[in-house]
Amino acid sequence: MSILDEVTQTLARHESWLVLAHEKPDGDTFGCTAALASLGGRLGKKVLWGGRDEAPTRYAFLTGGMPYESFSRVPLDKIEKGTLIICVDTSTAERSVDGLTEAGAEYPILNIDHHADNKKFGTVNWLDAAASATGEMITELLVSSGWGVSPFEAAALYAAIISDNGSFRFASTSIRSHLCAIELLKAGARPSEIAKEIDSSLSVGALRLWGRALSRAETFSDGKAALFWLREDDFSVTGSSQADTENLVNFLLRVKGVQLAALLSEAGDEARVSLRAREPMNARAVAQLYGGGGHDLAAGYRIRGSVPSILSALRGVMEAHIEDRLACDR
Repeated sequence: MSILDEVTQTLARHESWLVLAHEKPDGDTFGCTAALASLGGRLGKKVLWGGRDEAPTRYAFLTGGMPYESFSRVPLDKIEKGTLIICVDTSTAERSVDGLTEAGAEYPILNIDHHADNKKFGTVNWLDAAASATGEMITELLVSSGWGVSPFEAAALYAAIISDNGSFRFASTSIRSHLCAIELLKAGARPSEIAKEIDSSLSVGALRLWGRALSRAETFSDGKAALFWLREDDFSVTGSSQADTENLVNFLLRVKGVQLAALLSEAGDEARVSLRAREPMNARAVAQLYGGGGHDLAAGYRIRGSVPSILSALRGVMEAHIEDRLACDR
């Protein structure tokens, strides 16, 4: 039996689903979970959809299919015995809600992801690092299963795909990416409307937040590295949230010559570091030094400490990584 057949049978067998997006949800996890929640509704399943953090404003248009709920732990009081827990685009259990590992002893977990460093924490693990977005995997699932793709699901999955492959601009984009897009267009996805929803959703507070980060941008390593940062009070002063930092780090890769970029975002007693890279640099290799992970060109990690000390260490590891990579290419 192929893994795709196993996933299809697993979804069909369970009458109750808990669909989970990862923390600080991006377009891929949010679009995929929105599509699966909608699919569950079409199949007559009892569906609860949510995650640790609130729904991101820029993807709020995807909550029209089914309500999204925010909860910090697995909501055991809201799910029945035998519920299938579906984790999407989530490389580790820690990136989901609390209590997931413990719940796995009683409830089956379906783990669907395209991160190469996924920890395989599910009862069933469907992993495909060749996909530019988990949205490609879910698109293929809906088509191959015969369940089809509704217009809403097509929009959600198209949003998922373009959010992770940079609207087909990133190196991860493949023929497969475009073939999935064709299926979604045939099912009713409207690229111009989806792009408008995503790109025209920034608040004034988000713009002010981005301005603060951009004003702190610095380059080093002969212009091959760049970083900027946000303090916790930047969010309160501008009236923005952590969700407003999505894709912000990508701006640094627009600087001529930059091959490795980082955004440090303070959140309570820890900081989140988002990394982006252009070949031959590897963002995941840097993130793994701190227990993080992701993709070769997009990764991240969490760390405790003061912002000045974290920045100092980050500059050092970025410089060392660039030197090592350039030495390997000589």
